[in-house]
Amino acid sequence: MPIVENPTYPHKVTSAEIDIGIEARGTIEEFRTYQMTTIIVDGDPSKRRRVQLQYPYHKPVQPDSDAQIACRDAFTVAVAAWHLLDPEDQEAWNEIQRVEYLQRKDHPGSYKARSGFNIFLSDYMTGA
Repeated sequence: MPIVENPTYPHKVTSAEIDIGIEARGTIEEFRTYQMTTIIVDGDPSKRRRVQLQYPYHKPVQPDSDAQIACRDAFTVAVAAWHLLDPEDQEAWNEIQRVEYLQRKDHPGSYKARSGFNIFLSDYMTGA
């Protein structure tokens, strides 16, 4: 992945390179992917700097194993179950999230922020 000072994007018609800004991230129209990262200069950890990487887009590979397909199907069912809940039931899950957030002081280093949707999916997928 080459480091670039000024990320650009080719115009569809003229192919002229258009500046898109140093904070570009992600993939643009399945053509180029941009990523910010930190590098260490001369092997000295105290000499770190943020750089912009630019590389050609590649289509991600999706493994089609039976286990992967089953996992995707289970997530699809769990998300559908969330959308079938009444707004009051969804709000109850969001209240669980608020209580969990308020209790984070007990274990601040291990606390991970989750939404009511995340908690519901976790419980649904594990059968809790």
